[in-house]
Amino acid sequence: VDAMLKLYKYGKTSSEIIKLLSAGLLGIKIQRKLVPTKWSITAADDTISKALLKNIKQYPWINEYLLFHHEYLGNHYEIILLPKEWSFEVIEAEARNPYAPKNDVLMFADYENFYGRKDYASNVTGAYYSNKIGCCEHLEKIKRQAAVLVLREVKLEYYAPLGVGILREATRNAFTKQPEKFSTLKEALNKAQTRLTINISKFLENSRLLKSLQQRTLFSF
Repeated sequence: VDAMLKLYKYGKTSSEIIKLLSAGLLGIKIQRKLVPTKWSITAADDTISKALLKNIKQYPWINEYLLFHHEYLGNHYEIILLPKEWSFEVIEAEARNPYAPKNDVLMFADYENFYGRKDYASNVTGAYYSNKIGCCEHLEKIKRQAAVLVLREVKLEYYAPLGVGILREATRNAFTKQPEKFSTLKEALNKAQTRLTINISKFLENSRLLKSLQQRTLFSF
């Protein structure tokens, strides 16, 4: 862990750290082991995110609702930052999946509150941690704290999984754009809906983060 954080602190990218960890080049020499790539990706993303959060949780809240979006290879992201203490949620929706009953929408979601998770994000799996590091990097960059709601719409073009690395970069790329700013969450959700093909109510009814805000009127969308 210390080795990963030192490398990140001194400018190594998470992708470079993942390669070193996977090849068994980190840690005390006699204890080094090869690590499956899938495990090394999640380990690096999670470790770096937790380190960044130690600072982020001390920063002042943002003062408005910020909306970011990006699309890459059939993965469409709408990322909403809320003026609230840190919490994080990823909700994924996949439409017209041939394995879904009656051509319905498949939903996957994982969430953590201010105190984090104690178990693995088993629904969204590795994408949860890849999305999280991108969000944490942005909050650390602007020196602000926020609750983060990540909505991912998986479109038909994304018919073959390409690994969570592209999802990490899609999240990072969303934050390279100027945010759309709103005074209410409802306005931000309405704007996000204009770019989503799946009705946003599908996302909202699965959101633990929004339920924690006790704004039941959101579910009327």
